Amino acid sequence: MLVFLLTAFIMLACIIYIGTRHKIKNNKLNISIVQLLSIGILTCLAYTAAIATHIEIHSEIAYIVYFSSIDWLLLTFVFYARQYTKVWAENYSAPLMTATIAFIDNISIVANLRWHHVFALKKVHFGPDDWFYGFKTTGDYYMVHLVFCYIIVALVVIIFAKKALATSGFHRNRYLAILAMLGGIVVLNVFYLFFDFPVDISIFFYAIASIYVAYYTLLYNPKAFVEYMLSTITERMECALIAFDENDSCIFANQFAKRMFSPSGDRRLLEERFRKWKDGREANSISNYSWNDIYTLNGDEYRFDIHFNKIYDRRGYYCGCYYSFYDVTGDYLAYEEEKYRSSHDSLTGALNRESFYEEVRNILDENPDTEYLMVCANVKGFKLINDMFGVDEADRLLIKAADTIRERLKPGAIFARLEADRFAVLMPKSRYTEEVFMTGMNKVSHFLNNAQYRMVILVGVYEIYDREASVISMVDGAFLAIDSIKSSFKNSIAYYGDMLRREYMSEQKIIGEFEDALSMGQFAMFLQPVVNMDGKIAMAEALVRWIHPDRGIIAPGSFIPLLEKTGYIYKLDMFIWEQAVKRLAYWASIDRDDVSISVNISVKDFYYIDLFETFTSLVEKYRVDPKRLKLEITESIFMTEKERQIDIINSLKEYGFLIEIDDFGSGYSSLNMLKEVPADILKMDMAFLSMDKNASKGRKIINTIITLAKALGMFVIIEGVENKEQLDYLSGTGADYLQGYYFDKPLPVKKFEEYYL
Repeated sequence: MLVFLLTAFIMLACIIYIGTRHKIKNNKLNISIVQLLSIGILTCLAYTAAIATHIEIHSEIAYIVYFSSIDWLLLTFVFYARQYTKVWAENYSAPLMTATIAFIDNISIVANLRWHHVFALKKVHFGPDDWFYGFKTTGDYYMVHLVFCYIIVALVVIIFAKKALATSGFHRNRYLAILAMLGGIVVLNVFYLFFDFPVDISIFFYAIASIYVAYYTLLYNPKAFVEYMLSTITERMECALIAFDENDSCIFANQFAKRMFSPSGDRRLLEERFRKWKDGREANSISNYSWNDIYTLNGDEYRFDIHFNKIYDRRGYYCGCYYSFYDVTGDYLAYEEEKYRSSHDSLTGALNRESFYEEVRNILDENPDTEYLMVCANVKGFKLINDMFGVDEADRLLIKAADTIRERLKPGAIFARLEADRFAVLMPKSRYTEEVFMTGMNKVSHFLNNAQYRMVILVGVYEIYDREASVISMVDGAFLAIDSIKSSFKNSIAYYGDMLRREYMSEQKIIGEFEDALSMGQFAMFLQPVVNMDGKIAMAEALVRWIHPDRGIIAPGSFIPLLEKTGYIYKLDMFIWEQAVKRLAYWASIDRDDVSISVNISVKDFYYIDLFETFTSLVEKYRVDPKRLKLEITESIFMTEKERQIDIINSLKEYGFLIEIDDFGSGYSSLNMLKEVPADILKMDMAFLSMDKNASKGRKIINTIITLAKALGMFVIIEGVENKEQLDYLSGTGADYLQGYYFDKPLPVKKFEEYYL
C-alpha cells in the first residue's frame, strides 16, 4: 500500500512541477497532462483504499471508483495523445462517442452495488492472518468494460504509432518511449487480470509513466536534433560564421565562411588568418567589438559588418570565440543611393541647394588659404522656353547645361542646380577664366537650334571676401550681379563689385532694421490731402515715412520696393491700415466723419494675409464706417490669379468698403480692368498733361477717360496736380477730386489735422 501511496505522491509532484514551471491556462497540452495525472492519482488512491479496508461495502465502493476512473484515465490519455501528437486533434465526433460509452459503462459499474452483475468481492490471503478484498467477475458486463478499455488502449497505440511513422528520426524516440511505457503497463495489467496475480502491479508503474509523460512532452529535446538544427541554421544564415576553441583551433566554419576564406575547406587557412588578426595577442585579452571591412569575392567588392565575440562557461572561464561576417553590401548601396538622391538633383545629377550650401561651407573651412569665387548662372526667360518648346525640351536643356558645367569643372570645384534654371559653381579663383564660361554658355545657347528664338544665358561672379558670411549671401551676391545685366540680349558675365556691394549691404541693413524699427514706432503715417473741385478737403491718402534715429526721414522709394520684393510689405501695410482706422475713429469723435482716408494694398498682401478678415476686424474693432476707409489697388495685383483677387475685392466691396483703382492708365489692361473690377473711384495721374509735343493728345485721353468713368458711375481723382495751369484745365473736365503738391505735400498726422480739420 505504501508503494501505491508513493506512486500517487510522485504523480502529485509532477502536477505541481508542471503548474509552477509551465503555463496551464489556455494551453491544451499542459491541461491534458494535468488531467491525466489527476485521474491517475484518483485511480491509485481508489485501488489502495479497496485493498486496504476490511469493510466489505467500503472496498466495493473503492473498486467501483477504481474501475470507473480507469475509463476516464484512458479517455484522458487519448485527449493527451491527440494534443501531443496533433493526430486527429480537430476530430470531435470520436471523443464524444467514447465519452458517452464511458459514461454508460460507469453507470453499469455503479449499479453493481445493487445487482453485483459486474464483479463480486473475495478474500485474498497472503499470510496466516493477513488478507485483503480482491474481486472476481460475475458476468459479461465486466468483459464489456474490459473490451472498451482495450479499445481505448488500441486507439492510443494507433495515434502514437501513426505519429512515430510520420515524424523525423530525431523525434521518433519521444513517441516510441511513451508507447513503450504504455505497453509495459498494459502487459502488467494483463498479468493481473488473466493470470490471477494478487494485486494490480501495473499501478506501480504509474509513477514512472507520469515522469515519462512530463519529461518527454515538456523537457525532452534530442541532442542530435539540437545539433542538426543549429548546424542547419548556421549554414542557411546570410552571414559567415567561424568559431575557435580556447587553443585557437577552428572548430566550425559554415559554408559562407569557407567560400570567403577557404574554398578548399582547409581550416588551417582560417586559423592562420585568425593568428594574423590577433597580432600576437591572446584571444581572451581582446574585447568584444565590431567593425566594417571590404572583401573581394569572385572579383567583386563586398562590404561586411564583422563582429568578434568571446564565449565563457557558466563559471566564467573562457572557452572560445567566434567571428560573424554580415554582408551589408546591399544595405550600403541602398544607403549610398538614398544619400545621393537626397543630396543631388534628380534631373541633372548636380548637387541640390541644401547639399551645395553644406559642401561650400566644408570646402571653405578646410581650405583657408585658397581664394574662391561663387559663379551663378541662369537662362533668361526660361519660363518662355517652357511655354514655347514644352517641358521635356526644357528639361533636356537643363541637362545639357549641367553636363556642360560638369565637363569644364576641374578638381576643387563643385556645382549645383539651385532651382529651375539657376545653377551655382564654387571654384578656386586661380582656375577661373571668362573664356571657359563664355564657350560653355555659347554651346548651351545653341542647344535649341531655333532661328526664331535666341536663348540668352547670364552669369554672375561673386568673389568671396568674407568666408564667415552665409553661403546664401554669396549666392545672392552672384545673382545681384546677374540682375545688373538682366536687360542684356546676349550671353553676358557680370561681376559683383563695390557699387553692387554697397547697394546690397544697404538693402541688407534695411531688412535687418525693419522689424525693430516697426516695433519701436520709427514708421509714421503721413496724410496728403485730396480736395474737391472747390478746393475743400474731402479725403486724404495715407502714405508712410521712416523716421530713422540716425539718418532722418528715409524716402519711401528706398525701402518700399525692397519690402515688396522680400514680402515684408504686408507688416508695414497692416501697421498703416490700423493707424488710418484709428484716425478715422478719432475724427468721428470730433464730428469730422465727412473726411475719409484711402490706404494702399500691395499685391503681396493678397498672399500673406486674409484681407477680408483683416479689414473687417479693424473697422469693427474701432467702430468705423467701412465707406470711410477707401482701398487703393493697382493693375499689378491682377497679373496672377486674377479671379481669386477679384473675388476678394468683391467681398470687401459687399461689406461696404469703397474700391479705388490707382495709377489708372499705366498698365496694358486698363479698359479690361474697368469691366471686371467692381471699383467706385478711378485715380489717374497728371502725367498725361506733361508739357511736351503730345500734350494735346494727353488732354484728349484725360477727357475720354473721365467721360468713360462717369458713364460707369465712378468718381474720378486726378493726382499729381502741381501748377495753376493744370488746375485751370481740370476745372472743366468733370473730375471730382484733385490731389498734388499744388494743394499740399504729405503731412504728419498732427499737422494735417491742424490745417484741415
